[in-house]
This record gives sequence, structure tokens and C-alpha cells, in this order.
Amino acid sequence: MQSSEDPGKRAPMSNAQLGMFLFLLSLSVLFAASLVACAITRAQAPLWRTHEMPGLPLGLAGSTLIIGALSGSLEWANRLVRENRLRTLERALWAALALGALFLLVQSFNWVEMARGYRASSLTLYPFTFHLLTGLHALHVLGGFVPLGYAIMKAGRREYSSSRHEGLKLTTQYWHFLGVVWLILLGALWWMSV
Repeated sequence: MQSSEDPGKRAPMSNAQLGMFLFLLSLSVLFAASLVACAITRAQAPLWRTHEMPGLPLGLAGSTLIIGALSGSLEWANRLVRENRLRTLERALWAALALGALFLLVQSFNWVEMARGYRASSLTLYPFTFHLLTGLHALHVLGGFVPLGYAIMKAGRREYSSSRHEGLKLTTQYWHFLGVVWLILLGALWWMSV
């Protein structure tokens, strides 16, 4: 008796991929809601930013380059695993982890620079919005260390191969998502600072 399902036909999406899609969709809603709330707050604020308040920190350009390099490192890792170059794969993943840590370090300098020079009497919601949006993103960067660490562990055990590397692919998708969100947040922060 033959099964009603065609064995040569693959499901369009694995359960893990569907889970990642739903997870990224829920994060998109969170970030979108945060941006909408900040935009409404800016629109309703009688005083958003005084002339004495500093603009956006220049270190944000460095943060952007770092997160771009992190995405590039993960793309390199995916190419390496498809070529079964597993020793180099582990190095590419460690590089991505180091870039994630560097991103957070540069962000901490950005937060300090943004906070510098504000007096209690001149505080508005402008610096709070900056810290809220970049802090929310930083929390998700921290969360991204978990799957990245797991991918490094699996790469070290040689559990990935050209035919078995879905976990690495999903980890890469998450970090690419964070990169896209960062660019959107950066654009929103620039708009809110003018």
C-alpha cells in the first residue's frame, strides 16, 4: 500500500524554519510598536530637543559597520559549511561572536556620549527615546549570543556538514534580522533627532 504523500516531495518549510519565521514576526511587531510609540511621543512633545542637546553620537556609524561585518562573517560561515570547510567555519563563528561583543562595547560608548552633557533641568524625552530603542536592540543582540554560542559548540564538535546545517542557517537569519532592524532604528533615530 502506497502512502498518500509523495516521498520525493519536500515540505516547503521545516518546523524549525517556521518557528524562526514566527519568532522574527513577533520581534518585528515589538520593534514596530516601539517605533510607533516613540514617533507618537515625539509628535506630541512640546519640547523634543533643545539646541544645547547633542545630536546622535558619531559612534553609531561604527556600530553600523560592525553589525554589517557580523552579518558578513555569518554569510562566510554559511559558505564554508556548504563547502565542508569545518575548521575555518569555527573561526568564522568566533569572529561573529567577537563582532557582536564589539558592537555592544561601541554601543555602551554611544550611550555614555549621549548621556554626557544633559542636565536634569534640560531633560526631554529625546535621550530617553535614544536609550530605549538602542537598549531594546542591544538586549536582542545579547540574546543572539545564545544561538551563536550553540552554533560554535556544534561547529567545534563537527556536527555541521554541507547537508546538515539548519541551526547555522537559522542563527544567521536571526542576526541578519537584527542588522535590518538596526538600520531601521538608525533611520528612525536620525528622523527623531532633527
